[in-house]
Amino acid sequence: MLLIANETREKMSLFCIRYAFQAVLYAVWCERNKLKHGDKLLPLPVLKRLIDKGIKNKISLLRMKEVKGTEKLMQFWFQTRL
Repeated sequence: MLLIANETREKMSLFCIRYAFQAVLYAVWCERNKLKHGDKLLPLPVLKRLIDKGIKNKISLLRMKEVKGTEKLMQFWFQTRL
């Protein structure tokens, strides 16, 4: 929570951290619902790819809408991944 609330970080970094946190929470919530309803859970590598794809799609959407400051966001995202 300290990482998400840290306002002293660069805006791109803060956006990526916050959006990644949101994407992971949503994915975990969806998997919990699957478990609760008796569905099969996704393997972790698949879940990881889906989360990454969702983040890249969000960044692409922001760039298409020409939101200020998102020109280099995709490049920044790729630099932060392992």
